[in-house]
Amino acid sequence: MQDPRNLKETTTKSNGGDVAQRPVMIPRFGKVPKIVTAQRLQTWLLVAALVAIGLTALLVIDLARNLRTVVISEANRALANAVGELAQVGQSWQAQSGLESLSSAKADQGLREKSYEILASYPDVEGGYLWNQEVVGHSFPTYTEPGSTLRQPPFEHAQVLSALEESRRDRKTATRIAQDGRDLVLVAVRAVPGSPLAAWTLRRIFNFSNSNEFYKRIFLVAAMLAALVAICIVLRLSFSLQRGFAVIQAGLERLQTDPDYRLPDQNHELRNIVQAINTMAGNREKLEAALRREDRLRVMGRVVAGIAHEIRNPLNSIRLTIRLLARRLQGNREAEIPVDMITREIDRLDALLKSLLAFRADHPPKIRCQPVQPIVERTLALVEPHAAENGISLEIDLTSDGQAPVDADFLQQALMNLLLNAIDASGNHGRVRVSTLPVNAHVEIVVEDSGPGLNAEQQERIFEAFYTTKPGGTGLGLAVTKTLLEKMGAAVECTNGSTGARFCVILPAAS
Repeated sequence: MQDPRNLKETTTKSNGGDVAQRPVMIPRFGKVPKIVTAQRLQTWLLVAALVAIGLTALLVIDLARNLRTVVISEANRALANAVGELAQVGQSWQAQSGLESLSSAKADQGLREKSYEILASYPDVEGGYLWNQEVVGHSFPTYTEPGSTLRQPPFEHAQVLSALEESRRDRKTATRIAQDGRDLVLVAVRAVPGSPLAAWTLRRIFNFSNSNEFYKRIFLVAAMLAALVAICIVLRLSFSLQRGFAVIQAGLERLQTDPDYRLPDQNHELRNIVQAINTMAGNREKLEAALRREDRLRVMGRVVAGIAHEIRNPLNSIRLTIRLLARRLQGNREAEIPVDMITREIDRLDALLKSLLAFRADHPPKIRCQPVQPIVERTLALVEPHAAENGISLEIDLTSDGQAPVDADFLQQALMNLLLNAIDASGNHGRVRVSTLPVNAHVEIVVEDSGPGLNAEQQERIFEAFYTTKPGGTGLGLAVTKTLLEKMGAAVECTNGSTGARFCVILPAAS
């Protein structure tokens, strides 16, 4: 059910009073639709997300840049602490054992347990001692059991010896950072003053190459850029939709005052909506034109009913009087010509009156289902003399013998008006083609002439009462035709055919 606040009544008035009252839909566009508000909120949320992702990208890139430095710094600190404890324990053990009686085998046996106890507090750190350049007391508590025999790889041993020389020279803890393939090796060595004994620690960080970090950063930046591009695209679409909604809003408001206005085309997702609105506006304009025509016909019908009542009685009296006068003046050659002229004018006036009576609402058709072809043939026989007089050839193609619920007199009068109009429009030595076509359950009667055709304005107004393009025409023939056909439930359409105008009568289907 429609909201009564959106209905506005239109009333057509005449001398006889109100003719028609019908509600016309007037859309209200005061408030912004909820979908527009939601779209704006979504846009601002996307803007906030874009800013957040941008800041996150900067933070992550900075974190990735500093990750290597942080990891190396923490590992070196752990190695320095561990090697310091090892050196202190080694120096105490050496003082207790005596330097002269020591050998590498005794040192390895005596120091291995001590290094294991110290390094157990440092995850992923291995270490031990150097007796001169030989590794002793080597332990790795994170991955081995106490007393396990370990062997130091050549690459790691070379880094330990290099740090040993620096520690003995500078008398402090020396460190080394070296890349072994994709692994990072960190070494700390501290020599015991005045002794061949030195403490060392080592940590290997797997898959910590510069190239890996570089590729990770590239992948991270690419992912961030992809997210930013996606959000920018969504934002662009969102702003485009908002602009489209604004155009539609302004266009709908303008349509309330300018029925001929059409919304401009939108080159995005709103195109279908704009086209639908323009289509509805066009249909509304056509419906309003049809309503105006119907109102005019209704007004004219009331006026005609009164005029016809007043004219028919004196017209019949005039006809009877002129016939009586004609009998009295029979044989008078000078009087016969004006009497015949008066009689023809009375007959023409009577025909015009009958045309006007077609608009009366109290003149219903007498409908029955009957063959259409005999009615068409009878009408053609009536107009053939007029066509021959104007040099017009009639082309007849009656291929359908279907039936339709019609009033024979109404249909004959409607077809006669169409045929006479086509003959007049075809000019001298033209042609008029009449054909019947079965279309589904309907029967169509087509009348085509060889005239100049109709322009857009003529096609729109051709069935209006008192609208005519012929000099001296009344503009009632086609209006009467449409009225008679609509009373039977039929319809008539006007288009331009291959040569001239084309009128198609669509009869209702036979039940």
